[in-house]
Amino acid sequence: IRYEATSNRLVLVANDPSPRPIVCQELLDWNTVAVGDKFGNICVMRLPRGADTGAIDLTGQRALWDTAKTDTTAKLEVLCQYYVGEIVTSMTRSSLVAGGAESLIYVTVTGRIGALVPFTSRDDVEFFTQL
Repeated sequence: IRYEATSNRLVLVANDPSPRPIVCQELLDWNTVAVGDKFGNICVMRLPRGADTGAIDLTGQRALWDTAKTDTTAKLEVLCQYYVGEIVTSMTRSSLVAGGAESLIYVTVTGRIGALVPFTSRDDVEFFTQL
């Protein structure tokens, strides 16, 4: 959803291909968001290129039958989805060491703390594959 200040309205830019009850979210960059749902999943989604052109008005200024264009609404691209096993209540981007790469750190409803750390080299991928 995007807010247009000039016309004071909310505009639907894209929606999730599979509706999910979102508990928490973290903006990763301008077009990418990580979300945690109530079923214990963490999902990273990205806005597709050119999705801003087919925006739909959600303010109620138009008739209900004019705004029900869910078929023409752009869908977010699901980059990855990971099942944590518990409801993720909070997440943030942070580095685990000073000057290190940023990780996605999450907290679950029972207090468990976890992190999704990106691999920076092929050696890291091979090491954790053999582990």
